[in-house]
Amino acid sequence: MSAFRFVTVLVAIAAGLVLATTARAFDVYFIGVDGWNTLPRGTYAGLSNPNYGRLSLLLAHYTPGTEHYHPIGVWSYSGSPSSPIVMNTNTNNRLPELYQRPTGQEYIYMRPASGVFAGHYRTGLDPMEMEYSNLLIQPTGVLAGSSDERIQRLYNSSAGRWRGTLGQARVGLQLVDITPGLLILLPDGTRILEQVGQVYEIGQGDSFAFHPVFALPFGSPMRVYSASFRLIDLNTSPGYTPLRDSGVFHFDLQPVPEPSTMAVLGIGLAGLLWRRIRR
Repeated sequence: MSAFRFVTVLVAIAAGLVLATTARAFDVYFIGVDGWNTLPRGTYAGLSNPNYGRLSLLLAHYTPGTEHYHPIGVWSYSGSPSSPIVMNTNTNNRLPELYQRPTGQEYIYMRPASGVFAGHYRTGLDPMEMEYSNLLIQPTGVLAGSSDERIQRLYNSSAGRWRGTLGQARVGLQLVDITPGLLILLPDGTRILEQVGQVYEIGQGDSFAFHPVFALPFGSPMRVYSASFRLIDLNTSPGYTPLRDSGVFHFDLQPVPEPSTMAVLGIGLAGLLWRRIRR
């Protein structure tokens, strides 16, 4: 086993075993409740916030001194401020973020796996420094008790917009769309969300950890795959008012073959080129 694969397997094992109660400074995906009743700035400043009180998928950015979230799965406006159109998504709704792809991480990568994922490419085998690839998802409430200054700045960013509690919410992840062939699983290999429209409960309240795994069987086309989701509150208890649905968000993924496979492909292409030259 190569040194790279050994390290990435160790990372995957650690990620699969994690049961987080407090956040770490390389955790990037969080679920919060939008606390802004009106929009304080931007094109639609002063208008009511269409995402107010909704579950929201957030991406944490640990920019030193200005740690903050990027709202990914949120409702938003389009069109003229005088006659805005409410959308159940927003322009920054893809992961990795589109604006960063020209110079940063282009996709969330799926790499050849072993164990319960033998015969598949899977997520979770990338080095920690690949920002978007750590798919652990937690509520913002896990940030509250941290003594790490970076995490406290993140938790209190945007004037405390995302500090609201999930309370009694039972957070469900609903599959909106998916590229055929792409699989969604738990770290133990259990398949979930096998059909569009299905919902999987990922946790309750302000302290849970959900770590999805995307996988693809060997022999699948080497192309970009995508999966789209929304967050919903599954608590229907009498007297309880469920939190409203999140906006739709998307993960873009790409399988990456082992270097040995790429070498074989390269030799094959070189052979074809040589035959054409001889002709």
